Amino acid sequence: MAEAVGAFMVCALLITVVGVTGWFERVMNRIPTEIAAALLAGVLARFGMQAFAAAALALALVLLMLGSYLLARRLWPRYAVVVTLLVGVAYAALSGQMAWSAVTLELAVPQFTAPQWSWNALVSLALPLFVVTMASQNLPGVAVIRASGYTLPVSKIITLTGVATLLLAPFGAFALNLSAITAALCMGPEAHQDRDKRYPAAATCGALYVVIGI
Repeated sequence: MAEAVGAFMVCALLITVVGVTGWFERVMNRIPTEIAAALLAGVLARFGMQAFAAAALALALVLLMLGSYLLARRLWPRYAVVVTLLVGVAYAALSGQMAWSAVTLELAVPQFTAPQWSWNALVSLALPLFVVTMASQNLPGVAVIRASGYTLPVSKIITLTGVATLLLAPFGAFALNLSAITAALCMGPEAHQDRDKRYPAAATCGALYVVIGI
């Protein structure tokens, strides 16, 4: 874990460098929106295929959640994901699949891990993590934001994610980024018809992350 933390910090430094120098933003300005959108499609395709792969183990649950999503998407598009989640949890609870005895209510306590640096962790973890974060999250994330009609200081935001990762890596955080899927959810018309009033969706998402983490 100590070597992993060191690798996370190296990755954070690389992200900070590409943000401060503006390299990433210059690359983004040269990549057609269609290619960036295709990257996001590739990310989403994996989730979609995994859902159907789960049908081999829990066919009834998968079909029920799929049907719930399609129905809610038609009737209450803003609440489709929430409805799907509640239906899945209700089914699992009623069928006795919820392990309530394993749930304990206690606050999470941050644990500091002093970093250690090694060439092995640098090559096998830090560099791949940096490439994957930039290519599969930050790049399509920025593309989604721009496609939604928003302009943003890309270099400053990338720099901020790098600095935040650097500070939080010793506590287990790694490669904080512009999540493409979260961006798509928070910036779509389901969040609000008025584009200028969609920001509460992102703020609420962040607040929920904090509550779940604690």
